[in-house]
Amino acid sequence: MSAHAAATRAAALADRPWVPPAASGRAFARTFALGDPQSPNENVFAILDRFGALGADGTLRDDVSLVSIGDHFDWNGDLAVAQAHGLRFLRWLAEHPPDQVVILAGNHDLSRVTEMWRITDAQFTAARVLAERIAASPDQPELEDAFAREYVDLATPELARRDYSAFTERQRAFVQALLLARRLALACVGRTLDGRALLLTHAGVTRRELAILGGEGERDPRGIARMLESALAAALDEVRPRWIAGTPARLQLEPLHIAGGGGREGGGLLYHRPSARPDASPAPRRFDPRTLPLGLLQACGHAGHRKCRTDLGSWVAASAIAVERGGLRTLRTDGVRVVYEMGIQPVAPHEGGLYMIDAEMNSIPVTDYPLFELAAID
Repeated sequence: MSAHAAATRAAALADRPWVPPAASGRAFARTFALGDPQSPNENVFAILDRFGALGADGTLRDDVSLVSIGDHFDWNGDLAVAQAHGLRFLRWLAEHPPDQVVILAGNHDLSRVTEMWRITDAQFTAARVLAERIAASPDQPELEDAFAREYVDLATPELARRDYSAFTERQRAFVQALLLARRLALACVGRTLDGRALLLTHAGVTRRELAILGGEGERDPRGIARMLESALAAALDEVRPRWIAGTPARLQLEPLHIAGGGGREGGGLLYHRPSARPDASPAPRRFDPRTLPLGLLQACGHAGHRKCRTDLGSWVAASAIAVERGGLRTLRTDGVRVVYEMGIQPVAPHEGGLYMIDAEMNSIPVTDYPLFELAAID
Protein backbone atom coordinates (compact mmCIF):
# COMPACT_ATOMS: atom_id res chain seq x y z
CA MET A 1 0.00 0.00 0.00
CA SER A 2 2.90 2.38 0.63
CA ALA A 3 3.96 2.22 -3.03
CA HIS A 4 0.41 3.02 -4.16
CA ALA A 5 0.23 5.90 -1.67
CA ALA A 6 3.52 7.30 -3.01
CA ALA A 7 2.37 7.09 -6.65
CA THR A 8 -0.91 8.78 -5.72
CA ARG A 9 0.93 11.48 -3.84
CA ALA A 10 3.34 12.05 -6.73
CA ALA A 11 0.44 12.47 -9.16
CA ALA A 12 -1.28 14.96 -6.85
CA LEU A 13 1.89 17.01 -6.28
CA ALA A 14 2.61 17.48 -9.97
CA ASP A 15 0.09 20.28 -10.39
CA ARG A 16 0.84 22.10 -7.15
CA PRO A 17 3.31 24.98 -6.83
CA TRP A 18 6.61 23.82 -5.39
CA VAL A 19 7.86 25.49 -2.22
CA PRO A 20 11.41 24.39 -1.30
CA PRO A 21 11.23 22.64 2.08
CA ALA A 22 13.58 23.44 4.94
CA ALA A 23 16.13 20.97 6.28
CA SER A 24 14.69 18.50 8.76
CA GLY A 25 17.65 18.32 11.16
CA ARG A 26 16.89 14.65 11.72
CA ALA A 27 19.31 11.76 11.97
CA PHE A 28 18.67 8.90 9.56
CA ALA A 29 19.06 5.25 10.42
CA ARG A 30 19.21 4.04 6.81
CA THR A 31 20.52 5.66 3.64
CA PHE A 32 20.15 4.45 0.06
CA ALA A 33 21.40 5.57 -3.33
CA LEU A 34 18.94 4.94 -6.16
CA GLY A 35 20.17 4.13 -9.66
CA ASP A 36 18.78 5.99 -12.68
CA PRO A 37 14.98 6.13 -12.09
CA GLN A 38 14.04 5.99 -15.78
CA SER A 39 10.90 3.92 -15.32
CA PRO A 40 7.19 4.41 -14.57
CA ASN A 41 6.42 5.61 -11.06
CA GLU A 42 4.85 2.29 -10.10
CA ASN A 43 8.21 0.58 -10.61
CA VAL A 44 10.26 3.18 -8.72
CA PHE A 45 7.95 3.21 -5.73
CA ALA A 46 7.65 -0.58 -5.67
CA ILE A 47 11.44 -0.77 -5.40
CA LEU A 48 11.59 1.77 -2.59
CA ASP A 49 8.76 -0.01 -0.80
CA ARG A 50 10.50 -3.39 -1.15
CA PHE A 51 13.42 -1.96 0.83
CA GLY A 52 11.11 -0.56 3.52
CA ALA A 53 11.90 3.03 2.58
CA LEU A 54 8.32 4.34 2.24
CA GLY A 55 5.92 5.41 4.95
CA ALA A 56 2.17 4.88 4.91
CA ASP A 57 1.64 8.51 3.87
CA GLY A 58 3.47 8.04 0.56
CA THR A 59 6.69 9.82 1.53
CA LEU A 60 10.01 8.43 2.64
CA ARG A 61 10.03 7.14 6.20
CA ASP A 62 11.37 9.69 8.67
CA ASP A 63 14.41 7.50 9.39
CA VAL A 64 15.39 6.99 5.71
CA SER A 65 17.49 9.27 3.51
CA LEU A 66 18.05 8.90 -0.23
CA VAL A 67 20.37 9.97 -3.03
CA SER A 68 18.87 9.89 -6.52
CA ILE A 69 21.81 9.44 -8.90
CA GLY A 70 20.26 11.36 -11.83
CA ASP A 71 18.42 10.81 -15.13
CA HIS A 72 14.80 11.17 -14.10
CA PHE A 73 13.45 11.57 -17.65
CA ASP A 74 13.17 9.54 -20.87
CA TRP A 75 12.79 5.80 -21.31
CA ASN A 76 11.44 3.37 -23.88
CA GLY A 77 7.73 2.70 -23.50
CA ASP A 78 4.55 4.73 -23.47
CA LEU A 79 5.54 8.30 -24.35
CA ALA A 80 2.75 9.98 -22.37
CA VAL A 81 3.66 7.97 -19.28
CA ALA A 82 7.34 8.86 -19.63
CA GLN A 83 6.50 12.55 -20.06
CA ALA A 84 4.32 12.65 -16.95
CA HIS A 85 6.00 10.18 -14.61
CA GLY A 86 9.55 11.52 -14.86
CA LEU A 87 8.34 14.92 -13.73
CA ARG A 88 6.10 13.43 -11.04
CA PHE A 89 8.93 11.46 -9.44
CA LEU A 90 11.32 14.40 -9.54
CA ARG A 91 8.65 16.59 -7.91
CA TRP A 92 8.06 13.88 -5.26
CA LEU A 93 11.77 13.78 -4.45
CA ALA A 94 11.94 17.56 -4.15
CA GLU A 95 9.07 17.58 -1.64
CA HIS A 96 11.43 16.03 0.92
CA PRO A 97 13.86 18.09 3.03
CA PRO A 98 17.27 18.66 1.42
CA ASP A 99 19.09 16.76 4.18
CA GLN A 100 16.83 13.75 3.59
CA VAL A 101 16.89 13.63 -0.22
CA VAL A 102 19.80 14.65 -2.44
CA ILE A 103 18.95 14.94 -6.13
CA LEU A 104 21.88 14.62 -8.52
CA ALA A 105 21.68 15.84 -12.10
CA GLY A 106 22.11 13.47 -15.01
CA ASN A 107 22.55 14.27 -18.68
CA HIS A 108 18.82 13.72 -19.28
CA ASP A 109 18.00 16.23 -16.55
CA LEU A 110 20.40 18.98 -17.60
CA SER A 111 19.64 18.45 -21.30
CA ARG A 112 16.41 20.35 -20.60
CA VAL A 113 18.43 23.51 -19.92
CA THR A 114 21.64 22.93 -21.88
CA GLU A 115 20.27 21.58 -25.18
CA MET A 116 16.47 21.97 -25.25
CA TRP A 117 16.76 25.34 -23.54
CA ARG A 118 14.48 27.27 -25.93
CA ILE A 119 12.53 24.69 -27.90
CA THR A 120 8.76 24.55 -27.46
CA ASP A 121 6.57 21.48 -27.05
CA ALA A 122 5.18 21.98 -30.55
CA GLN A 123 8.65 22.31 -32.07
CA PHE A 124 9.95 19.24 -30.26
CA THR A 125 6.94 17.18 -31.34
CA ALA A 126 7.60 18.19 -34.94
CA ALA A 127 11.28 17.30 -34.53
CA ARG A 128 10.36 13.89 -33.15
CA VAL A 129 7.98 13.23 -36.08
CA LEU A 130 10.68 14.19 -38.57
CA ALA A 131 13.20 12.02 -36.74
CA GLU A 132 10.84 9.05 -37.07
CA ARG A 133 10.61 9.68 -40.82
CA ILE A 134 14.41 9.78 -41.03
CA ALA A 135 14.72 6.46 -39.19
CA ALA A 136 12.18 4.89 -41.55
CA SER A 137 13.75 6.41 -44.69
CA PRO A 138 17.55 5.98 -44.56
CA ASP A 139 17.69 6.48 -48.34
CA GLN A 140 16.52 10.12 -48.05
CA PRO A 141 19.51 12.12 -46.70
CA GLU A 142 17.69 15.35 -47.53
CA LEU A 143 15.49 14.71 -44.48
CA GLU A 144 18.56 14.78 -42.22
CA ASP A 145 19.66 18.02 -43.87
CA ALA A 146 16.23 19.49 -43.16
CA PHE A 147 16.46 18.38 -39.52
CA ALA A 148 19.89 19.98 -39.08
CA ARG A 149 18.67 23.27 -40.57
CA GLU A 150 15.43 23.43 -38.58
CA TYR A 151 16.60 22.16 -35.17
CA VAL A 152 20.05 23.60 -34.60
CA ASP A 153 19.97 23.01 -30.82
CA LEU A 154 19.27 19.28 -31.16
CA ALA A 155 22.32 17.12 -31.64
CA THR A 156 20.88 14.43 -33.92
CA PRO A 157 17.54 13.01 -35.03
CA GLU A 158 18.13 10.12 -32.63
CA LEU A 159 18.12 12.57 -29.74
CA ALA A 160 14.57 13.64 -30.60
CA ARG A 161 13.34 10.18 -31.56
CA ARG A 162 14.78 8.18 -28.68
CA ASP A 163 17.32 9.70 -26.28
CA TYR A 164 15.33 12.72 -25.04
CA SER A 165 12.01 11.81 -26.59
CA ALA A 166 9.87 12.62 -23.52
CA PHE A 167 10.88 16.29 -23.29
CA THR A 168 8.30 18.87 -22.23
CA GLU A 169 8.51 22.54 -21.36
CA ARG A 170 7.11 21.78 -17.89
CA GLN A 171 10.08 19.53 -17.20
CA ARG A 172 12.46 22.30 -18.21
CA ALA A 173 10.71 24.80 -15.95
CA PHE A 174 10.97 22.49 -12.96
CA VAL A 175 14.63 21.67 -13.61
CA GLN A 176 15.26 25.43 -13.66
CA ALA A 177 13.39 25.83 -10.36
CA LEU A 178 15.41 23.05 -8.73
CA LEU A 179 18.68 24.52 -9.96
CA LEU A 180 17.80 28.01 -8.77
CA ALA A 181 16.88 26.59 -5.33
CA ARG A 182 20.14 24.56 -5.23
CA ARG A 183 18.20 21.29 -5.01
CA LEU A 184 19.77 19.79 -8.14
CA ALA A 185 23.46 19.06 -7.67
CA LEU A 186 26.39 17.70 -9.65
CA ALA A 187 27.87 15.83 -6.69
CA CYS A 188 27.48 14.84 -3.08
CA VAL A 189 29.52 12.86 -0.56
CA GLY A 190 28.44 9.75 1.28
CA ARG A 191 29.98 7.17 3.55
CA THR A 192 30.10 3.47 2.84
CA LEU A 193 28.91 0.95 5.39
CA ASP A 194 32.52 0.52 6.51
CA GLY A 195 32.95 4.29 6.96
CA ARG A 196 34.88 5.25 3.84
CA ALA A 197 34.01 8.57 2.15
CA LEU A 198 32.95 8.35 -1.47
CA LEU A 199 32.00 10.82 -4.18
CA LEU A 200 28.61 10.38 -5.84
CA THR A 201 28.01 11.84 -9.31
CA HIS A 202 25.88 10.80 -12.25
CA ALA A 203 28.63 9.42 -14.48
CA GLY A 204 31.89 9.52 -12.52
CA VAL A 205 34.90 11.83 -12.41
CA THR A 206 38.16 11.15 -14.25
CA ARG A 207 41.48 12.96 -14.32
CA ARG A 208 40.10 15.03 -17.22
CA GLU A 209 37.46 16.65 -15.02
CA LEU A 210 39.90 17.24 -12.16
CA ALA A 211 42.28 19.00 -14.56
CA ILE A 212 39.47 21.25 -15.84
CA LEU A 213 38.50 22.07 -12.25
CA GLY A 214 42.11 22.86 -11.34
CA GLY A 215 42.30 20.03 -8.82
CA GLU A 216 44.53 17.45 -10.49
CA GLY A 217 45.91 16.18 -7.18
CA GLU A 218 42.64 16.33 -5.21
CA ARG A 219 41.49 12.99 -3.82
CA ASP A 220 39.20 14.12 -1.02
CA PRO A 221 35.58 13.50 -2.14
CA ARG A 222 34.48 16.59 -0.21
CA GLY A 223 36.97 18.81 -2.01
CA ILE A 224 35.96 17.48 -5.42
CA ALA A 225 32.25 17.88 -4.64
CA ARG A 226 32.89 21.49 -3.62
CA MET A 227 34.70 22.19 -6.89
CA LEU A 228 31.88 20.68 -8.95
CA GLU A 229 29.24 22.65 -7.07
CA SER A 230 31.27 25.85 -7.49
CA ALA A 231 31.38 25.26 -11.25
CA LEU A 232 27.62 24.75 -11.33
CA ALA A 233 27.01 27.84 -9.18
CA ALA A 234 29.12 29.98 -11.51
CA ALA A 235 27.19 28.74 -14.54
CA LEU A 236 23.89 29.44 -12.78
CA ASP A 237 24.98 32.99 -11.93
CA GLU A 238 25.15 33.66 -15.67
CA VAL A 239 21.56 32.58 -16.39
CA ARG A 240 19.80 33.33 -13.10
CA PRO A 241 18.48 36.83 -14.02
CA ARG A 242 17.05 35.63 -17.33
CA TRP A 243 15.48 32.51 -15.84
CA ILE A 244 13.86 34.51 -13.06
CA ALA A 245 12.51 36.91 -15.70
CA GLY A 246 11.14 33.99 -17.73
CA THR A 247 13.56 34.56 -20.61
CA PRO A 248 15.19 31.56 -22.32
CA ALA A 249 18.90 31.12 -21.56
CA ARG A 250 21.22 28.15 -22.00
CA LEU A 251 23.08 26.80 -19.00
CA GLN A 252 26.72 26.46 -20.07
CA LEU A 253 29.06 24.07 -18.26
CA GLU A 254 31.69 23.73 -20.96
CA PRO A 255 34.31 22.32 -21.05
CA LEU A 256 33.35 20.22 -18.01
CA HIS A 257 30.08 19.02 -19.53
CA ILE A 258 29.56 19.72 -23.23
CA ALA A 259 26.07 20.08 -24.64
CA GLY A 260 25.25 18.51 -27.97
CA GLY A 261 23.99 20.46 -30.97
CA GLY A 262 24.41 21.03 -34.67
CA GLY A 263 24.74 17.32 -35.48
CA ARG A 264 27.27 16.67 -32.71
CA GLU A 265 26.46 14.64 -29.60
CA GLY A 266 27.34 16.00 -26.20
CA GLY A 267 30.15 14.65 -24.04
CA GLY A 268 32.12 15.05 -20.85
CA LEU A 269 31.12 14.86 -17.20
CA LEU A 270 27.53 13.61 -17.42
CA TYR A 271 27.79 11.78 -20.74
CA HIS A 272 30.92 9.64 -20.57
CA ARG A 273 31.05 5.90 -19.90
CA PRO A 274 34.00 3.59 -19.16
CA SER A 275 35.25 1.72 -22.19
CA ALA A 276 38.18 -0.26 -23.52
CA ARG A 277 37.85 1.97 -26.60
CA PRO A 278 37.90 5.51 -25.20
CA ASP A 279 37.64 8.58 -27.40
CA ALA A 280 39.90 11.57 -27.16
CA SER A 281 37.53 14.17 -28.60
CA PRO A 282 36.90 17.52 -26.87
CA ALA A 283 33.48 16.11 -25.93
CA PRO A 284 34.38 12.57 -24.86
CA ARG A 285 31.63 9.98 -24.54
CA ARG A 286 33.92 7.07 -23.58
CA PHE A 287 36.72 7.21 -21.00
CA ASP A 288 39.58 4.87 -20.21
CA PRO A 289 38.97 3.41 -16.72
CA ARG A 290 42.69 3.81 -16.04
CA THR A 291 42.04 7.57 -15.87
CA LEU A 292 39.93 7.16 -12.74
CA PRO A 293 41.80 9.10 -10.03
CA LEU A 294 43.80 6.67 -7.92
CA GLY A 295 42.95 6.82 -4.24
CA LEU A 296 39.41 8.09 -4.89
CA LEU A 297 36.29 5.98 -4.28
CA GLN A 298 33.21 6.95 -6.28
CA ALA A 299 29.67 5.81 -7.09
CA CYS A 300 27.77 6.66 -10.25
CA GLY A 301 24.78 5.77 -12.38
CA HIS A 302 24.41 6.38 -16.14
CA ALA A 303 25.99 3.16 -17.47
CA GLY A 304 24.05 -0.07 -17.22
CA HIS A 305 25.65 -3.49 -17.16
CA ARG A 306 24.54 -4.52 -20.64
CA LYS A 307 26.61 -1.78 -22.26
CA CYS A 308 29.51 -2.12 -19.84
CA ARG A 309 29.78 -5.84 -20.49
CA THR A 310 30.31 -5.04 -24.17
CA ASP A 311 32.36 -1.86 -23.85
CA LEU A 312 34.90 -3.08 -21.28
CA GLY A 313 36.10 -6.09 -23.26
CA SER A 314 38.73 -8.25 -21.60
CA TRP A 315 38.42 -6.32 -18.33
CA VAL A 316 35.05 -7.96 -17.64
CA ALA A 317 35.38 -10.59 -14.92
CA ALA A 318 33.65 -13.95 -15.13
CA SER A 319 31.07 -12.85 -12.55
CA ALA A 320 30.01 -10.02 -14.88
CA ILE A 321 30.08 -12.08 -18.07
CA ALA A 322 27.58 -14.45 -16.49
CA VAL A 323 24.99 -11.67 -16.00
CA GLU A 324 23.13 -10.17 -18.94
CA ARG A 325 21.46 -7.14 -17.35
CA GLY A 326 21.10 -5.27 -14.09
CA GLY A 327 23.00 -5.44 -10.82
CA LEU A 328 25.36 -3.30 -8.78
CA ARG A 329 28.92 -3.48 -10.08
CA THR A 330 32.46 -2.49 -9.18
CA LEU A 331 35.02 -1.01 -11.60
CA ARG A 332 38.52 -0.59 -10.16
CA THR A 333 42.02 0.09 -11.41
CA ASP A 334 45.54 0.53 -10.12
CA GLY A 335 46.40 2.62 -13.17
CA VAL A 336 47.48 -0.40 -15.22
CA ARG A 337 45.16 -3.26 -14.43
CA VAL A 338 41.36 -2.89 -14.70
CA VAL A 339 38.73 -5.17 -13.20
CA TYR A 340 34.97 -4.95 -13.78
CA GLU A 341 32.93 -7.33 -11.65
CA MET A 342 29.49 -7.83 -10.21
CA GLY A 343 28.59 -6.67 -6.74
CA ILE A 344 29.99 -4.03 -4.39
CA GLN A 345 33.55 -5.30 -4.00
CA PRO A 346 36.42 -3.97 -1.85
CA VAL A 347 38.54 -1.24 -3.46
CA ALA A 348 42.06 -0.85 -2.11
CA PRO A 349 43.13 2.61 -0.90
CA HIS A 350 45.68 2.91 -3.72
CA GLU A 351 43.14 2.06 -6.43
CA GLY A 352 40.61 4.18 -8.26
CA GLY A 353 37.19 2.67 -7.65
CA LEU A 354 33.75 3.26 -9.14
CA TYR A 355 30.62 1.59 -7.81
CA MET A 356 28.13 1.52 -10.69
CA ILE A 357 24.52 1.54 -9.49
CA ASP A 358 22.42 2.01 -12.64
CA ALA A 359 20.76 -1.42 -12.59
CA GLU A 360 18.61 -0.79 -15.69
CA MET A 361 15.35 -0.18 -13.87
CA ASN A 362 13.10 -0.31 -16.92
CA SER A 363 14.59 -3.57 -18.18
CA ILE A 364 14.58 -5.95 -15.20
CA PRO A 365 11.87 -7.07 -12.74
CA VAL A 366 11.39 -4.67 -9.84
CA THR A 367 11.85 -7.64 -7.52
CA ASP A 368 15.46 -7.91 -8.76
CA TYR A 369 16.35 -4.22 -8.65
CA PRO A 370 18.99 -3.42 -5.99
CA LEU A 371 19.57 -0.26 -4.00
CA PHE A 372 23.06 0.79 -2.96
CA GLU A 373 23.12 1.12 0.81
CA LEU A 374 25.25 3.77 2.49
CA ALA A 375 26.02 4.59 6.10
CA ALA A 376 25.10 8.25 5.59
CA ILE A 377 25.07 11.27 3.31
CA ASP A 378 27.66 13.76 4.55
